[in-house]
Amino acid sequence: MLEGMTVNDSGGGADLLDQPPLTYGQILRLDQLLQVARVHEDDVDRTLFLATHQSCEIWFAIMLRHLEEAGRALREGDGEAALRRIAPLPSAMRVLSDQFDALAAMAPEAFGRIRVELGDTSGFQSVQWREVEFLCGLRDERLLRTHGFTEADRARLRARLEGPSVADAFDAFRAGGQPSALVERVRAALLTFDESAALWRARHAALAERFLGGAPGTAGSEGANYLWGAARRRLFPAAWPQG
Repeated sequence: MLEGMTVNDSGGGADLLDQPPLTYGQILRLDQLLQVARVHEDDVDRTLFLATHQSCEIWFAIMLRHLEEAGRALREGDGEAALRRIAPLPSAMRVLSDQFDALAAMAPEAFGRIRVELGDTSGFQSVQWREVEFLCGLRDERLLRTHGFTEADRARLRARLEGPSVADAFDAFRAGGQPSALVERVRAALLTFDESAALWRARHAALAERFLGGAPGTAGSEGANYLWGAARRRLFPAAWPQG
């Protein structure tokens, strides 16, 4: 996908022309990325477990960027721009769901061993996923009290609570006299993303139940029971048919 990408003169003068073209690894900063990625663990199962979660956090960061831009576009009345930012999100959720398939291939004893090693840490403590929920409009202030959050984590979440949500932006967009066909396309796009998030949560719940049964989760969660309940929560209730 990066074939042919080189440094070109974008206004920096002739010095740029004397520089060698960037390599694939340099563009992706692979040296730095692989240095911090948890891909060098002695335990191969631990590598799979930790690197998968790191990958999830990268995708959450991407989602946040897209949702921020989608909300801004809706507030500015630009439905087409919002659609361009929302469109990739369901595919991103499917990538995340597929990663659970890789974890499901682990032996139960390996999963159990890693879980004991992790102690009280849990994906329940993912600040970025809570940011995704808060930014969309699913705002449960009780989550600010999650065990393991730092004050910096809570400050980030409070900022999301105080800022505008995508759901609010869509409500204003829909009430702002926009063409009905465009409003319907945006609604459908939000619904598709919401549905993909619910399916991801359900896949997560199934994975937890596969390994833990009805046992409680870490970080104060209720394990699979919590995750099954979360799968029924909606990021954008107004995008779903009312009745």
